[in-house]
Amino acid sequence: MRYHCIIDAYSEDIIRQMEELYAFKTAFLQEAEEGVSYVLCRNRTVVERLGRRISGSAVAIIAEDYSPESVLEALGKETDLEDIYIFGSGICGTELSVRLAARMKGSSVAAVHGLEWKEHVTVKKMVYASHMEGTFRMKKGPYCISLAKGMDRQELEHGTFHIMKEMQCTGLPESVVSRKTTANEAAGGLDEAKVVIAAGRGIRNKENADYLRETAKALGGELGVSRSAAMNAWAPMNRMIGVSGAMLQPDICITAGVSGAAAFYAGIEKSKFIVAINTDGQAPIMKKADVAVADDFVPVVKALRELAER
Repeated sequence: MRYHCIIDAYSEDIIRQMEELYAFKTAFLQEAEEGVSYVLCRNRTVVERLGRRISGSAVAIIAEDYSPESVLEALGKETDLEDIYIFGSGICGTELSVRLAARMKGSSVAAVHGLEWKEHVTVKKMVYASHMEGTFRMKKGPYCISLAKGMDRQELEHGTFHIMKEMQCTGLPESVVSRKTTANEAAGGLDEAKVVIAAGRGIRNKENADYLRETAKALGGELGVSRSAAMNAWAPMNRMIGVSGAMLQPDICITAGVSGAAAFYAGIEKSKFIVAINTDGQAPIMKKADVAVADDFVPVVKALRELAER
């Protein structure tokens, strides 16, 4: 049994994606046979310019514009029914892993954070809004998995992939009449921010969310929000933190008006230092924070901002 990593070079966060894949294979597949990496890209030059690699050899699957149907057709020609195929944590990785397994009549599990393969291929992922960890035995190959968001990262090897083969994907499938691609609003560095202010329903309104955003900028950081705050349109949906949004690893995370539900906390639990501000001293987040302040967030954040602007 071999394992193969699939890298989405159309993504803006390709290095982070590769670091997560590299850390995963190092943690769980040290004794397995390494296969090739499949790099989805616009041209060969994209692969050569990376200057980093997670395996020695790669197959470049080339298309000017990303089309999942074309990519799946190319991957299907390369797929070995006994092997493991590991996709990144993004939307494309999740989609491709499920669809490739369906095409090849294999098995697929999304948002995986652990794997065992000695007797059977068994994977682990969080379930029930991150309240529990589930273990799943995959029945048949090919075994296609996508990684969970916010996985640990590992520094990449220096050097370039040896490109064994190029596979050209030309044109759209016959089933696609036309296609228009619209870029989503960028999250503005939330994933990589060293300082994050996380706002919840307790901040009460959009004006306070705007004030917290300005404060985050003054601290050199970014604003993120809970699902309830995002659903109230106090911030764009791409600012949502948690299992349905961003999984963060900042140096400092300051939560304001956040209760600390498990689905949200999963998005900040890897923070190096957490400060929780909540009027309810018994809120779950208060027990999980390094520092808990039982008070309204306004005077506390105002004092922080004054210190930052000195």
